[in-house]
Amino acid sequence: MRYIFKGQNLLELAEYFKSNQNCLDYSAEIKWANGYICKKCGYSNSQTRKNQSRTCSKCSHTESTTANTLFHKVKFGVRKAFFICFEMSTSTKSLSANYISVRYGVIEKTARLFMHKVRESMKSSMNSPMNGIVHVDEFVVGGKEEGKVRRMYAMRIENYSHKQLKTIFKSIFLTLLQ
Repeated sequence: MRYIFKGQNLLELAEYFKSNQNCLDYSAEIKWANGYICKKCGYSNSQTRKNQSRTCSKCSHTESTTANTLFHKVKFGVRKAFFICFEMSTSTKSLSANYISVRYGVIEKTARLFMHKVRESMKSSMNSPMNGIVHVDEFVVGGKEEGKVRRMYAMRIENYSHKQLKTIFKSIFLTLLQ
């Protein structure tokens, strides 16, 4: 397997994924990294098509690179979908469907539906701990109160699980309400 894109550099992303075909090639490498198994008959030999789809050598069932993935039946091209995913996963602010619609030249309803798919796929399991160093840069509770100054403190924690962080944020929230 070649390069797995891990980064926040938009120019690097644009250089690596220059076309829909580059995106399909990349997707195929990830999807079939452990080999192809036909969803219809379970056979493991296939022919690779120009668009990176696979056709089973036994039953002739064809499966596209995007089938059963987040990119299945996107109406605006896989490259745009890659860029939308990139922007959603690297942005520190919440993005609206209207913003994505204008920025990528897609219909707002289509942007909204795709963004929903992306958010659903990005959901973390309640049992999955986060790995590495986790920085929580922003934590917003309510709105601004005139004349109120609150102190915030940072602490280092060893357990990065969703459950642990939820407990910490809940205690901070309760402290702020007092």
